[in-house]
Amino acid sequence: METEKKRPSAPGEKPNQALSGKQIQSVQRAINILNCFTATNTALTLGQISSRLNLNKGTVHGILNTLHNNGYISQNLSGQYMLGAELFNKACLAPDTRKKICVDHGHDHMQALSDRFQANGTLFSVEDKRLLVLDTTEPTTCAFIVRRATPGISLYGSASGKILLAYLPQKELDTYLAKGPFPALTDQTKTTRDQLEKEFAHIREYGYSYEHNELFMGVSAIAVPVFNQYGTQLFGTMSLTGMTPGIQKQKSAIVRSLTEATHRLQTVLQF
Repeated sequence: METEKKRPSAPGEKPNQALSGKQIQSVQRAINILNCFTATNTALTLGQISSRLNLNKGTVHGILNTLHNNGYISQNLSGQYMLGAELFNKACLAPDTRKKICVDHGHDHMQALSDRFQANGTLFSVEDKRLLVLDTTEPTTCAFIVRRATPGISLYGSASGKILLAYLPQKELDTYLAKGPFPALTDQTKTTRDQLEKEFAHIREYGYSYEHNELFMGVSAIAVPVFNQYGTQLFGTMSLTGMTPGIQKQKSAIVRSLTEATHRLQTVLQF
């Protein structure tokens, strides 16, 4: 006899907390209506929706009206129904959606900067006091490639890591700094609380982080923060990494170009 398989628990959900029990018919019908719209069916009439769901027009119209009043459904000049802007606004709140939007809008700008400054570009997201690589670029005409961003990259010794730390709430930053002094990765690594706090203050004041031979001798990086549209929440960082002489010589231009690129990116991060 075949037994029924239990639904896997969602991430962060305890096994005995799996959703079960009664479902609300009107909510399910509203979801079914939204699911009628596809890439090839972006505008539908009341009759088409009613027919697809085998529901009477009165019921469908009432649900559509409620969705329309809340911005989840709109109508074109012909009276056909379409998905509303509020669905996009809510989708932008999902972490995976924000990452995709960030990569889609940021990749070409970052590639252009890689080519212009002959440096590796990296777009990081910040999650749970960690840096996660979203996207990377390399110069298309460069004969060598400097180190790539890797998971577990040092926070206190890297340009992007210092931005993450600089914008931590003070209590969380104090907890992190209490672990110091930190191991020196090169003879240029800043390892003490005083050194790092001065650098964090500089990042918050001037809006960029400069790592000079601190992870690897001969390799430097510049990073700038990526905030949400309102400048109230740190989403991640964008950085350029290259051979120290080139990064040092072009420092001002790199900071300015990265800042311009991230400002354009922030306009689409609606959260």
